[in-house]
Amino acid sequence: MRFLDRKEELKRLDRLADEAHGGFAAVWGRRRIGKSALLMEWCRRHDGLYTVADRTLAPLQRESFAVALSVRFSGFADAVYPSWKSLFSSLSIRAEAENWHGPLVLDEFPYWVESDETVPSILQNWIDSEKARGGIVCAIAGSIQHMMQGLVMDSDSPLYGRADEKFRLEPIGVQYIAEGLKLKSAVDSIKAYAAWGGVPRYWVAAERYGENIEIALDELVLDPLGVFHDEPASLLQSEIPNAIGLKPYLDAIGLGANRVSEIAGRLGQPATALARPLARLVEMGLVKREIPFGVSGKDGKRSLYKVCDPFCRLWFKVLAGRKSAFDNSPRATRTAIWRGFADALFGETWENLSRESVASSLRLANLAGAGGYWLPAGRWWQANAPEWDIVSVNGGGDKALLGEAKWSSRPFKRRDVLRLASQLQLRESPPGLPEKTQRVLYLSAVERNAFPNGRCGDVEIVTAGDVVSGR
Repeated sequence: MRFLDRKEELKRLDRLADEAHGGFAAVWGRRRIGKSALLMEWCRRHDGLYTVADRTLAPLQRESFAVALSVRFSGFADAVYPSWKSLFSSLSIRAEAENWHGPLVLDEFPYWVESDETVPSILQNWIDSEKARGGIVCAIAGSIQHMMQGLVMDSDSPLYGRADEKFRLEPIGVQYIAEGLKLKSAVDSIKAYAAWGGVPRYWVAAERYGENIEIALDELVLDPLGVFHDEPASLLQSEIPNAIGLKPYLDAIGLGANRVSEIAGRLGQPATALARPLARLVEMGLVKREIPFGVSGKDGKRSLYKVCDPFCRLWFKVLAGRKSAFDNSPRATRTAIWRGFADALFGETWENLSRESVASSLRLANLAGAGGYWLPAGRWWQANAPEWDIVSVNGGGDKALLGEAKWSSRPFKRRDVLRLASQLQLRESPPGLPEKTQRVLYLSAVERNAFPNGRCGDVEIVTAGDVVSGR
């Protein structure tokens, strides 16, 4: 699969590489999110050098790093480096002699820190000297997100304030999955995103299956020999420190316990003991904390915790609790089980993507009025009142967007859209919102030419084609 997206991230890194003096960047993100691919692409563009750390003893890490540097600097690995300081000093001398300014990427940098806690201080001194003499542009990266953030954002860290660029790499947007997996329709893109989310490693594995999500899921996930059959546990085990102890919390959320009290009850623990493990799962990008639109983030009583990664959500809905069935069943049985959950998973992903698209939609921005934009949308619920899938307010605060998302693998017929639009217009708005509203129906697909202008009366119609294209 060729390199996709990451335009804004590359723009920042390219600008740093083009500076006339040394520079420092830090990049982090959950495992399999594409950090290595991004940084290797950056190095390719600028004749840089990408290296990746091993999880081993510090002397062996230095030896491995020296071998990697010898690709650029002939004979660099012939010497023995008794300390990180001596290695970086030798690197500076060779780089200056050959007029090389990087970029140099140190991927999985937390492995070095795990083996030798003095590494951040040594790197800080080296970065300062490189910047002083207009030397090497360097970047560190890692999947241990709390450690990476702490290295560059904690005020007591030696690397605090040194980063010229620092960012967390997020999943790739749905608009790129058709190109990555060679899909023909927007609806197929939504289905594929429900399976693989925006995680490039999953896309690479699924690429050869094209539109056949069913076979891809069976061979890669449902089959006990599949490479992602035990993926959630693998993601937790690879953290530093090992996060496999969080598996029961993730299991409880994935299997439907969404409130803190429900999770605590499922695990037999006091609710007060859940703050730290839940925060860690959120930090890892596996779980999200959801509150009703317009409610203060401090309102913990109405908070819901949900699996936010589409792949992990699928894993828990389909595979968790049925592993013995999958481990002892033929493909036909595994496929039948998957089909029983498919439409619900497609629908949930469609709703999430619809909600996420509100703030970036140029078409809807034209309907926003004051301010010319919509705030990031959320879901709204309250006691026994009817739920709203999509709620936002414009930049001026005088108009609300109220939307419902409906999924079907077949296009909605005109009569169905008329009925849904009429029902949407009659629904009562959530309390506390502006009186003036824009109602929006998010429908996976509508029969051709049914509503050529994308409207049904005063109701705007947004389809998968609109969301995937970014319109």
